[in-house]
Amino acid sequence: MTETLGAFALIAWLAYLASRLLARRHLPELVGFLIVGALLGPSGIELVSEHELAALRPITEIALAILMFVIGERVSTRALRAAKWTLTTGATQYALSAVLVFWATRAVGADRSVALVLAALAGAGAPMTIAHIVSSVKAKGNYAVGVVGTHAVSDALATVTFAAVLPIATILADQDADVSAAVIDFVQLGIGGTVLGILGGWFISRLGFQIETSGELLLFVLVHILLGWSIADWLDISLPLAALMAGATAASVSPEAFSLRLFRTIRSIEQPLYLLFFALAGASIHLDDLGGVGLVGLAYIGVRVAAKIVGGLAGGLLGGLGWRMALRLGVNLTPQAGVAVGLAVLASEVLGDPGAEAATVVLGSVVLFELIGPVLVAKDLKGSDEDIDPGPSSPTEVELPARVLIASPMPMAIPEWLIDLAARWRSRITVYQPGEPESEHISRLLGQCAAKDVEVEFRSLRNESFTGAVVRTRAEVQADMVVLFAARPQGASSRLVLFPSERIARELSVPVLSFPVTTEGPPEPVQKSRRWPWSP
Repeated sequence: MTETLGAFALIAWLAYLASRLLARRHLPELVGFLIVGALLGPSGIELVSEHELAALRPITEIALAILMFVIGERVSTRALRAAKWTLTTGATQYALSAVLVFWATRAVGADRSVALVLAALAGAGAPMTIAHIVSSVKAKGNYAVGVVGTHAVSDALATVTFAAVLPIATILADQDADVSAAVIDFVQLGIGGTVLGILGGWFISRLGFQIETSGELLLFVLVHILLGWSIADWLDISLPLAALMAGATAASVSPEAFSLRLFRTIRSIEQPLYLLFFALAGASIHLDDLGGVGLVGLAYIGVRVAAKIVGGLAGGLLGGLGWRMALRLGVNLTPQAGVAVGLAVLASEVLGDPGAEAATVVLGSVVLFELIGPVLVAKDLKGSDEDIDPGPSSPTEVELPARVLIASPMPMAIPEWLIDLAARWRSRITVYQPGEPESEHISRLLGQCAAKDVEVEFRSLRNESFTGAVVRTRAEVQADMVVLFAARPQGASSRLVLFPSERIARELSVPVLSFPVTTEGPPEPVQKSRRWPWSP
């Protein structure tokens, strides 16, 4: 194991140097990872053997799970609403690729079981490859995010479809393999991975919200991903699908503020994981597979590329994407790796000779798609922001809040400067704190707002959780901004729990301004003019 890790360290070092040289020539560093891995792997000088790659497999799978979890954010409900064409393009190009590849490979003489497996895998993409390219070329905007999401949707569809057709391919191949075992594979791959991912994502969302520091949050997620890997390995569940669904679920059910913090924290280790995964993936590439694709492989490659371009155009237009970007989208959908490779290997194990033939075609085409595709995608994504998101020529305008919620867990006078701002913004104020409308400070507030022509509503805080009450009231009044005057005891030394203002800020997606008010009263002013204007 020491020699194995030493050899991998050398591969990683050389891959990093190669990626820096390619970056100077404006090429994606991912290509450097793959090339160095292929040259030093079993198909090259064999610095790392097949046996050593098998020993490193758990590390590769865990890195894959973490990266797929991050990519899951791109297919969350929020992401799909932001770029509707992600779902329409992913489904359209996958269906078109499956149908056309099946017909084309059958036309050139492929067996039905082989054609069926190739059809199920043709639409699969390479979300990790695209995500790394997006990061390396610093592509921004909905288009770059949507391309990654489209690949993720394609991989999810490929995993479920492959699991569904595997029993049928077993029957068509007329193998001695147990059909019931193939059905169990369907349950494990398609349903098991989805269920495990949804449960894991929900669990991370519900418990991770209580964690304050980024280091502890990262440790929490890594521990649960490791636990998920153990369960997936024990039950033979699709780990990539489970991790993808876990990330999508966590991003969908979490408050937006926590979702952003969660994935921003995990991305802090994203780059070394990309190097780890793709350097080992390059070492696993067998360049001699290119010579074994044959006529069936050529039909698979050609028809798949054509189906991706046509499917990208049709799905993009259906989802509201401009026709120019929809036409270019097909090029960005051509890379294929990861899930397709794993499913192809599984097909070879279950189906025997027909599965091995299909795996040879897929693995050979993956070599081509992974070495050429990233270069084309990087070139296309560099100018995509200007094409899809043409912003106004003038600087971006900041929208002023139409409704402002001012909340406090204690009775207090609202600062006059805040009322002046509301008057300038023409905002409506909702004041939420203990007390009655007849109270002196509330009567004074109503008078000040009336004098400055500010619409105001007072709501009395009863005996309930301040955090939950503010979150609920914000939703009821549809406030665009929340201003908190929240208690923060002086002399507090423990930070094991969050202050109410911090919990509220993490629950809400609107701006939250927090002004701490000590429970021991206002500080003694140095000068009379510096007395706190909002003191109770």
